[in-house]
Amino acid sequence: MIEFIIKSAISMIVLLVVYKLLLEKEKMHRFNRAYLLASLIFSVCVPFISIPSFVSYSNSINTLPQITLNEITITRGSTGFDMQFWLILTYIIITSLLTIRFLKNILSFVFKIKNNKKIKYKTALLVLVPHNALPHTFLNYIFISEDDHNKNAIEKDLYTHELAHVNQMHTMDILLIELFKTVFWFNPVLYFYKKSIQLNHEFLADDAVINNNKNATGYQNLLLKMASGSHTVALASNINFSITKKRFVMMTKTTPRFLAISKQLLVVPVMAGLFLISCAENEVKPEPETNSAKEIPNVIEEGSVKPEVSAPEADEVLNPAGLTKQPEYPGGMLEFYNYINKNFTIPDVKENKILKIYISFVIEKDGSMSSIKVLRDPGYGAGEEAVRVLKSVPEKWIPGEMDGKTVRSSYTLPITINIGD
Repeated sequence: MIEFIIKSAISMIVLLVVYKLLLEKEKMHRFNRAYLLASLIFSVCVPFISIPSFVSYSNSINTLPQITLNEITITRGSTGFDMQFWLILTYIIITSLLTIRFLKNILSFVFKIKNNKKIKYKTALLVLVPHNALPHTFLNYIFISEDDHNKNAIEKDLYTHELAHVNQMHTMDILLIELFKTVFWFNPVLYFYKKSIQLNHEFLADDAVINNNKNATGYQNLLLKMASGSHTVALASNINFSITKKRFVMMTKTTPRFLAISKQLLVVPVMAGLFLISCAENEVKPEPETNSAKEIPNVIEEGSVKPEVSAPEADEVLNPAGLTKQPEYPGGMLEFYNYINKNFTIPDVKENKILKIYISFVIEKDGSMSSIKVLRDPGYGAGEEAVRVLKSVPEKWIPGEMDGKTVRSSYTLPITINIGD
């Protein structure tokens, strides 16, 4: 969960900075809309994608390549009270409250639609509310004051503006970002995304009005007049949102096509870089002990294509991937991992650290474990503790076989120790 929060937050921040620096000030609002929505979806999805990377080493000693078992992660238990429980409980409570608020806002629109007069207007439905309200949009409904409508006090440009919100389905963007805020409320970057999305909506709606009436100055004066009594409605597209210099400048701005395309293309390497950095798994790259003169044998992923193996010599140590029957631990590998997890004593380290150990061992013909060696030791006594635990494993393995004959086989085991509060 921590990894997801960090990766998604970094991705959102980087992509939002790119938007602010390169895209927001340019008149390419449809591309910007797609970019903002894609940035959100990309940032939430990318932490769940992984691209395995692997590094193999040259073999300088007389042993065959070894196979790498699944990684074991050992976490120091909490003391005093279960922090994880309270964090999960807090998340559930806050998310539930925000979900209720989200649904309440939607139901408020449903209630107004159901209980007020509706009039067909082009591609939308006008909902006449009994109180004073500036025009605002939800889905294909435009909410306006019934009194203003009856007096014909609503300018045609305001209808054009709200119809742009309806026709371009801006409400769907708002619902998406509100849903993200409900689930990922702990990420403050989402609030900046909502502001950028809403402002871009206003750019799009303003464009629709200007293209229709060809009078930017008159429309700006109308917006200033309407903004004097402004208010906003949750989940709605509001005519009065962000009446700022940015919006007024954008109405008369032009962006050269070459500049627009150039900036759009710059987005591609940014997203590609974030994808590769976020998705790439850590390389399995064991290192030898500082006091050892031997190099580390080749490492081969479990489940890879079996290499051709000739008839084994009596004491030859073989790669399990090439055996006709691989070694088995009584109770399965999960039982083997559980034993290590329960019996491993976490080093007394005062700070949060992630320690990674690589250790090798040989499964003998009688199923016993021998030649237990540390290939990579992060210090703090972790390597010695790993050797101790493996030597204390009570059960013997069911040895591997090659063409019906029991053989010796070797493994490399990575152990990750996550030391945190």
